[in-house]
Amino acid sequence: MKNKTTLLIIGLLGLVAGAFIFNTFVNTEDDRPLGPISYFEKEGNLSRIFGESFETIALTTEEGVTVRIYLDDSLLNTYANAKKQTKICIPKALLTLGAHALKITAKHPSLGQTEDERVLYVLSDTPPQTWNLTILNQFPHNDSSFTQGLVFSGDNLFEGTGDPRGIGATLIGEVDLNTGAMIRRKGQPVPVFGEGITIVGEKLFQITWQNNVCYVYNKNDFEPIKQFTYAGEGWGITYDGTYLIMSDGSERLTFRDPKTFKEIRVVQAYTHEGAITKLNELEFINGLIYANVWTSNLIAVIDPATGKVVATIDATPAVQKGKGNGEVLNGIAYNEKTKKIYITGKYWPNLFEVKFNAPNRAL
Repeated sequence: MKNKTTLLIIGLLGLVAGAFIFNTFVNTEDDRPLGPISYFEKEGNLSRIFGESFETIALTTEEGVTVRIYLDDSLLNTYANAKKQTKICIPKALLTLGAHALKITAKHPSLGQTEDERVLYVLSDTPPQTWNLTILNQFPHNDSSFTQGLVFSGDNLFEGTGDPRGIGATLIGEVDLNTGAMIRRKGQPVPVFGEGITIVGEKLFQITWQNNVCYVYNKNDFEPIKQFTYAGEGWGITYDGTYLIMSDGSERLTFRDPKTFKEIRVVQAYTHEGAITKLNELEFINGLIYANVWTSNLIAVIDPATGKVVATIDATPAVQKGKGNGEVLNGIAYNEKTKKIYITGKYWPNLFEVKFNAPNRAL
């Protein structure tokens, strides 16, 4: 009898404990929101045309919720005790061209904090023009040069190369335009992988792909002056007379102080349809950025103020005539003194003087 009583007590205690655990679990589940406490009315990513403001609605499921709106991690507005529907307005002045992170955070006294995030794409208000090119002249080019940068200083042509085969082929050199021969050069050992080059005064800048280093040389004797470090990849670089402009293989163009290499601002290269990515070697010509688009025959023409792609240039005629056994189109150089433009590619045996045919625009 004693054993039966003990078993009965244990059983009752087990039922009470089980009921308590079940009740706690159910109440906990009931208290948990099934989704964000406050969220965007529209599902999926969002888009807007450049030059327009943006409006949307935040829906809030509970009372006593504090809602905060962020654009690219910058707080825009705070709504204490938010209504069920909150109108979100972002002025056009904040909506630069490209992709932006738009986020809602909602904080409830007992339910905690939730987030809902979207990507807001700001697209160009005009489609890019289509330009073509005319080949005016042809010169020999060293087909052992994996061209990453091409730039004039006065009448002197300079070239920077990469090292895809890991043989220590990264170098900078001064090139004889008429023969393609390097008059003088300076190399870097493995594993340095050289990318774009540009010249500011007497200084030659050479960035690297994944080494996170920009080398600065005296352009007259290639003696090292200093080094800068940076995060991310380096692809192309040019100079607009005030800032260095650098590509990283995406749609982003970073403007940097040539004295410190500090990042000043970023623009994103966008058309009316979306981003132009894989921006590679760069050249600044008459107020516009010209960028090779890696793996393509296209050159993107970009407004440096906004990132708007104002035109694309089909360089197929030069590729068909000059590529040989080489690789992709890469290398744009502008002789400001003669107003002549030159292009080439990686391991190409030829370099071309070209004219960009731009309707209604003087180059």
